[in-house]
Amino acid sequence: MNSRTVFAVVTVVLFGLGLRLLFGSTSALTSDIAAFYSADSVSMALLTTGPVIVLGVCAAAAGFVLRRARVTHVLVGCLILIAVGTAVRAVPSWPVLVAGALVAAAGIAVANVLGPVLVRVIVQEWSPQERPDGQEWSPQERPDGQEWSPQERPDGQEWSPQERPDGQEWSPQGRSENPAVSARRLGLLTGVLTAVISASAGVASGVSVPLAEALDGGWRWVLGLWAVPVAIAALCMALLSRMFARAGPTAVSGAVESQGGSAVLRSPVAWAVTAFMGVQSLMAYSMIAWLPTIYRDRGVDAAAAGLLLTALSLSSVVTALTVPSVATRLPRQSVLAVAVVLPTVAGLAGVLSSADSWALLWAVLLGLGQGGQLSLAMTLMNLRAATARDAASLSSMAQTVGYVLAACGPLVCGAVHSVTQRWEPSVLFLLVMTAPMAVAGAVAGRRAFYGVDVRQETGVRGS
Repeated sequence: MNSRTVFAVVTVVLFGLGLRLLFGSTSALTSDIAAFYSADSVSMALLTTGPVIVLGVCAAAAGFVLRRARVTHVLVGCLILIAVGTAVRAVPSWPVLVAGALVAAAGIAVANVLGPVLVRVIVQEWSPQERPDGQEWSPQERPDGQEWSPQERPDGQEWSPQERPDGQEWSPQGRSENPAVSARRLGLLTGVLTAVISASAGVASGVSVPLAEALDGGWRWVLGLWAVPVAIAALCMALLSRMFARAGPTAVSGAVESQGGSAVLRSPVAWAVTAFMGVQSLMAYSMIAWLPTIYRDRGVDAAAAGLLLTALSLSSVVTALTVPSVATRLPRQSVLAVAVVLPTVAGLAGVLSSADSWALLWAVLLGLGQGGQLSLAMTLMNLRAATARDAASLSSMAQTVGYVLAACGPLVCGAVHSVTQRWEPSVLFLLVMTAPMAVAGAVAGRRAFYGVDVRQETGVRGS
């Protein structure tokens, strides 16, 4: 693995970290925010659920901007938006706090959609730099000692996709490598991205309360400080974009043209991926928003309640790292999709039982389920798509519809609690939702594909 690839992976880690800090930090400090601003439940719902609604509304914009700009350029803009929105939350003003959260969520919405596309882009960049045995080509080893341009045929003319024997892109070695190799790399990098995304909310939740106490109650400064890692991620993404631009047009860093919206809306497999993504997001954001509050209402102190969300997020790293690699090795992912739902069922049943002495175990089980579900959903966006173009279209649909559905989770849980003054009915609602999630995952895991360039022998295309 060369230095450019290492830097790309580091950038992916920082990028993933910046996508959930907003939610984890807000969740951990909900009680402090409500007390300071004398905010009622409706106002707090705007702060906790409003950004999730924005995720769904603004995710649809990803396809539009991606047709007009490079993938990495768009992500730089998204990260800057997230950093600005996160930073202004330190201003002692309720309207500014809410506006900052919504602005940051708009950036997160588009970045969420482009996460799987970024992974595919980096895999495409990774592969042409290596020989089949994993070593770099030197100019002397190339047949005529010259640097091969992927745009040029031996006669100096440009290859058209129709002229390539199977329509695949030409790398400096000739055709692109074995799709199985790209699939393994796709699974590995998807696992890294989703592991960091899964852990980031818990990191923010677990660190925010102790940091606020260390700053003598300066929780507003803590909310703003989470903009720093996002700004670093924006800088790294800008450097990565520059590196890709220097590599030439084959970097897939140019604008990606997605298929028309009607095409993806007519695809059964696209709807199955969307439903799986949506319900797992509903679960995740409900837990991020309310799990610490559930246990604080049961008498657990603020720091310990925040650490439960940290335990949930950190345990999710285990399945987030492993599930994509397993998924890319399987011809079908239906059984795997059902399997990753089971820990969530067990964890929610534990929370419902009110056995608070086992709260850490329930949090770990919920984390194992969430990590596996999110990583599998993101992997399916690539496995079920024929090309990077189709992956962008599928990701946009899955996350636009999915996050609108996800917004219902915290909202319904909060509303049910307000009516009943108990958390058990809200947890029961989430437990019931695991059934449609398992069904959607089983359907999405079938060997079917979305995209006009589909070839049935493999589910990974455009890599």
